[in-house]
Amino acid sequence: MDLKVVGVLSYFPLESAYIRGCKKYNDIIEVRADLIGEKYQEAIEKFTKIKPILLTVRSEKEGGVYVPSRKEIYIRNIDKVEFIDIELSSIHEMQFVVHHARAKKKKVILSYHSFDSIPKERELDKLVQRAELANADMFKAAIFTLSHRTIVELCLWLRKITFKKTLDLCVMCMGSPKISLISRIVFPVFGSKLVYGKLGKASAAPGQPDSFLLYKILKEERYS
Repeated sequence: MDLKVVGVLSYFPLESAYIRGCKKYNDIIEVRADLIGEKYQEAIEKFTKIKPILLTVRSEKEGGVYVPSRKEIYIRNIDKVEFIDIELSSIHEMQFVVHHARAKKKKVILSYHSFDSIPKERELDKLVQRAELANADMFKAAIFTLSHRTIVELCLWLRKITFKKTLDLCVMCMGSPKISLISRIVFPVFGSKLVYGKLGKASAAPGQPDSFLLYKILKEERYS
């Protein structure tokens, strides 16, 4: 997979200026059904006509909002989206959803979110192995940090693991706006395949940068 910029939609309806912008400055649109709430299906219907959709119903324990019918939301909308994101920690309860998505030839991202500690290399290696065993197309890690040192350590880990893994990787830092932005610019150099930024005025994660800015920095010639 070539580098893709993901615009994270956390509310709906979205202002018209952002709708126009995402046609040019987003490669994929993530619909955060847990954050959008009742209008998430309207959002899918609207944006599936514009860009490939990544459907995420994030669990409460990994930074989302409680939704009682997560499985049903994924299954009901699987034909309308190209990607789904499920937490690696939820793989047992969501195994049917993963199998269903694979049968429909959808891409499965298994993700990990850490808000209170920095995982060691060995822990990250084990998470990648678990994602591989679960037949994921991609493993995604989002890690909260306020230290530039963490960015360096994750770059070194990415450089090492890239030659060992059998699936795509996406890694990013959450935290201050500066840390979050730097991680999204640097990690693709070491093999991270997706870059997430907010689509609209609201962020879905601490320090999340603007997706249009990320696209311009990473994919337009005058910034390269």
